[in-house]
Amino acid sequence: MPAIKDIQKTSKFKKKAYRPWNMEGEEHSSNSPASPQQYPQTEESPKGAIKVYDINPENVENWQFHDRPKSELGNVDALAEEFLQIGQQQPCIVRPHPDNPEKYELIIGERRWRAAVKAKVPLKAIIREYDDNTAALAQAAENDNRVNLSDYAKGISFSKLIDQKIITQKDLIERLGKSKQYVSALLSFDKIPHQILEAIGDMSKVSARTAEKIKQLADRGEDYCQGILLYSSKISEGTMGHNKLEQVVKRHLKEGIKTAQTEPLKMRDKKVLSLDGRHIFTWRKDNNHLPSIHFPKSIVSLLNTNELSLDDLTNKFGEIIENELEKVKKSAWADKTTEQ
Repeated sequence: MPAIKDIQKTSKFKKKAYRPWNMEGEEHSSNSPASPQQYPQTEESPKGAIKVYDINPENVENWQFHDRPKSELGNVDALAEEFLQIGQQQPCIVRPHPDNPEKYELIIGERRWRAAVKAKVPLKAIIREYDDNTAALAQAAENDNRVNLSDYAKGISFSKLIDQKIITQKDLIERLGKSKQYVSALLSFDKIPHQILEAIGDMSKVSARTAEKIKQLADRGEDYCQGILLYSSKISEGTMGHNKLEQVVKRHLKEGIKTAQTEPLKMRDKKVLSLDGRHIFTWRKDNNHLPSIHFPKSIVSLLNTNELSLDDLTNKFGEIIENELEKVKKSAWADKTTEQ
């Protein structure tokens, strides 16, 4: 159970807009401060007023099935400053931690929680006795209509919850009031081949319908996968939707059939592996059918953190190219001499 010291006071909270903890949208208010001893018995007064507690954000842990990637948390610093200036305007939802009676698990409101930690102010929160299924559906309902949460984040979160048998696809359809097709499209993100996900990289601008189209095309075979890879950068930028993608991939395949028999094998996609089987890079043709090098996410991460020096790699690669060019030059000179 929560420690008494963690519940400093209760505050009034009024909200008529929809929230998972206020399904009907009624206005709630609390006319008197709530005693911490009341919490184990009930969160709501006989009149239905919802109690909002001020708790220590350091005693809150993120639920393992939270659905916000770090890249989609937005400007937490600005939100922390807002908390200091005007306070937290909307409460989070937490539940008692299942493994630690002195802590809570955060179900809804990750940005607010992180902002409260950064601002070093109490976190306004509603405490619910949620099981995993109820927590998952409350989180899904809260975040489904958020414009600043990508389809990719929602889809991967939903897939994880379904894989862990916490919720079902039917639960999502019924709770969110969405069509089966919409939910199915969101779940497509988790079914896209890994090599395509690696090539696209940032999936935050990819819509659920585009993800569904990528999955459908990839299911048709390796040739379609290669066609998708050619346009991975445009997909990542969000400039190529589902209709355009299907058109360009099919056109690429038609053009490819004409040259497939005469194209040298060395000019096609070739994945390069280390001695221990690790994917290092892939030779691939770009949109102009010219050879280019593509690094997987694992290598890109090492480059971004400077664990691998891009300058060192560039210099070494440059030396290799120069040596090979010198060989070509000498060979050409030898051929010319022979002819003379």
